[in-house]
Amino acid sequence: MDLTGWMLARAAPRPLLVPLPGGRGVRLAVERVIRERGWDQAAGPAGADLFVVCGSPGPALVAEVERVWSQLPSPRSRVDVGDADAVVGELDRARARLAEPEHHRADAARRSGEGHIAVAEGGRGAPHDMHGGHATHGSDDVSSCGGQDAHGGHDGHGSQDESRGGGHGMHGGADESQDGHEVGGGHDMHMMHGGVVAGLPMAERAPDRDGLTLDVLHVTLGPILTDWPAGLVVRVALQGDVVQSAQVEVLGGPGSPWDGPPAAAALDGLARLLAVCGASTAARTARRLRDDVLAGGVDDAELRRFTRRLRRSSTLRWATDGIGWLDDSHGDLAGDATDRWRRWLEVAEGAVPAGDPDRRARVAVDVLPGLLEGHELAAARVLVASLDPDLDALVAPREAAR
Repeated sequence: MDLTGWMLARAAPRPLLVPLPGGRGVRLAVERVIRERGWDQAAGPAGADLFVVCGSPGPALVAEVERVWSQLPSPRSRVDVGDADAVVGELDRARARLAEPEHHRADAARRSGEGHIAVAEGGRGAPHDMHGGHATHGSDDVSSCGGQDAHGGHDGHGSQDESRGGGHGMHGGADESQDGHEVGGGHDMHMMHGGVVAGLPMAERAPDRDGLTLDVLHVTLGPILTDWPAGLVVRVALQGDVVQSAQVEVLGGPGSPWDGPPAAAALDGLARLLAVCGASTAARTARRLRDDVLAGGVDDAELRRFTRRLRRSSTLRWATDGIGWLDDSHGDLAGDATDRWRRWLEVAEGAVPAGDPDRRARVAVDVLPGLLEGHELAAARVLVASLDPDLDALVAPREAAR
């Protein structure tokens, strides 16, 4: 074995998970296996070498999956997993391909012939770089649910008062406390409608909410995005980093609603919210507890210690207070983002029953466009994560616009 093969065989993979509609079972199985193996998930294509498609994309998502796959730099390996029982074997085979220099030489030759541009680490080698979001860096102290900058300042040194009531400038929620890679940040925000010059999106101009004429940039979030509901597409018009209008679409066919323990569903949604807020260590704990619940062996004392730490986290409340407020007519989505994650804690503990996932998903899709207006883009990620619509529960794809 040459030096390249020796290094490839010993380096831990950096998988990028691509959850698809109807692929929840596969995603849960993949997350469990990579956690048990100690592999760190990549936040976007630029930091990944293993591309894991969870489920079947269907006609509406094939092009999107291929677009994101084309952004992974070499060396890379891909696996499409359609069955949760096949996860271990498929990951083993994909991992073995990463250690084969011949596989990478053939892949490089194929990409050269197809005209692909590899995305350099931390760079912009492709027009649709998932690392297009703002990022700040901090520690991941569970007591503060840390890692994110919730101060609204672009240099991470603003005041708390400047960020309340929806002005939460977390700028992608990056966390470098574990290994120097962004966690919960680096999100795919491919941009459209303003014109493209040399592969870069250009802005339009229009009156803002105060009647001033400012640049308008049209940005699309999803449908493939880290810690994002599978199949959800949100198109926003931005002036500065404030959402002026939004449209929501659901891609893919109907799946089936969550049929596992409600506590596991609550911990699953909580893990995504924590990751978006930059609390990668707390997110990993939530996923491990979720897997324990699914396996029927959760430690109740550990679960309650974890939920107690989150309730005491002033930084997590700071990052979510005032975002996406809904009145009591919206059922278990009522309140703001903080109220919603606190309700997840109660469901995880078995203190309150879980709501109807179909109703929750329909309400979330209907209210999301209006809720997004006036929020900063980083806060929009938190808002979506707090709603956590189970789109597989929808009878058919829906579109809402405002």
